[in-house]
Amino acid sequence: MDWWAHVVMLVGCIVLGVGIYTDFYRNSGKLGPILTRLNNLAIELQNQTEELNVQCQKRLEEIEQLEAFESRLEPERFGLQKQVNQRDMVEIPGGAFLMGADNGGFDEKPCREVVLDGYLIDKFPVTNQEYKLFVYVTGHRLPPAWSGDTYPLGESNQPVTNVSWDDAQAYAEWVAKRLPTEAEWEKASRGIDGRAYPWGDAYRKDYINAANAYEGKTPVNKFPDGASPFAVMDTCGNVLEWCADWYDSEYYRDAPRENPKGPVGGQARVVRGGGYTENSAGVRCAARHQAAPGSTQDLIGFRCAKDVEPNATHSNGQSA
Repeated sequence: MDWWAHVVMLVGCIVLGVGIYTDFYRNSGKLGPILTRLNNLAIELQNQTEELNVQCQKRLEEIEQLEAFESRLEPERFGLQKQVNQRDMVEIPGGAFLMGADNGGFDEKPCREVVLDGYLIDKFPVTNQEYKLFVYVTGHRLPPAWSGDTYPLGESNQPVTNVSWDDAQAYAEWVAKRLPTEAEWEKASRGIDGRAYPWGDAYRKDYINAANAYEGKTPVNKFPDGASPFAVMDTCGNVLEWCADWYDSEYYRDAPRENPKGPVGGQARVVRGGGYTENSAGVRCAARHQAAPGSTQDLIGFRCAKDVEPNATHSNGQSA
């Protein structure tokens, strides 16, 4: 390549560089404000990042304080749980009893002999006061009828209601118990001889809260004369009680003779005992009722049961 060609190329590069420089110089006035805004945004982002770091550090410190507080509460929580867990239970001995009623509703037939292993059952339904301890310790949801974080004034010893089957099950698990099966509930309520009511075959309105006689719930220990043959209290009237079983109107026809636990599934759970609005037929020991497990009603509460533990002494004074 001749020398003049190099000169031409050099001159071209110079012209191109001058053009680029000229365009940059011409546009530098436009780039200046943009660069300034970008710089300001970078500074603002840095400030926000530092502020977030400070806030995160504060939150971490708060979490550490809460964890430390919770660890200090643990002995208190354990004490409350132990207090509830030690409430009176009655031991129901193993053996046969008459379950159902031939002269009752369609779903109560036939009356038949059922054999159960021994078990324990709460002497009284779970009360508002006891359920409040459960809510306080675990943070479980409140019954919808409660105001604020507590039950209505003057109802501490009334049975807790407006609890779903799952709520009752959660409480039972918290106190290391379970819900009774339908058969366990009935035996605890009527004894072994197939009587209509816990005290016998004749209806006694002064032994029970039924037929709206008291226009609402009553304390669980109000009717000592209404005790069952095993001294289990308040099983009929006042409120219905959740049982562990699914409900099937024809279950009795093919139910096992020993330790029946209900169908494997269903749409409703068994509730027993009749509520304060029921008449004399609805509060019989054999009367069966049902409710959707997610429902919360003012007429439904529960009590707990558990398997017999060796060498444990209970309210009947017997050692298992």
